Amino acid sequence: MRREDKAWLQCINCHTTYPLNYSGYMCVECRDLLDVVLDLDKVEVRDWRVFNDRARGVWRYRELIPVDYSKRVTLGEGGTPLIECSRLGRWIGLKKLYIKFEGANPTGSFKDRGMTVAITKALELNVKGVICASTG
Repeated sequence: MRREDKAWLQCINCHTTYPLNYSGYMCVECRDLLDVVLDLDKVEVRDWRVFNDRARGVWRYRELIPVDYSKRVTLGEGGTPLIECSRLGRWIGLKKLYIKFEGANPTGSFKDRGMTVAITKALELNVKGVICASTG
């Protein structure tokens, strides 16, 4: 099944849909943002346990990411550790609290997860340049 049949872009406001190869990030109807929608009923994974046997990281779940896996651009994003925060957990009334440490990503940012997919998609679409806004 083609990726286009199981995933598409959709406006978060008016729900207008666009094909995966649409290069914009805003809806032309209402100017709101677009989100990627995946029809899980059409994902070709016979046994979800297949993910358990793969290396940790974003691309472990490649069947759920609607880009050309053979063109992936990666530094090993994802698979960041959970850190137990006992004192903070007790302070807010929890028996156990774990916090995901996204600083363990290759560039030290949570943005690494999304950027590996975004850059892969840009390569797939033959985009010549990419900009990522950041506060720091």
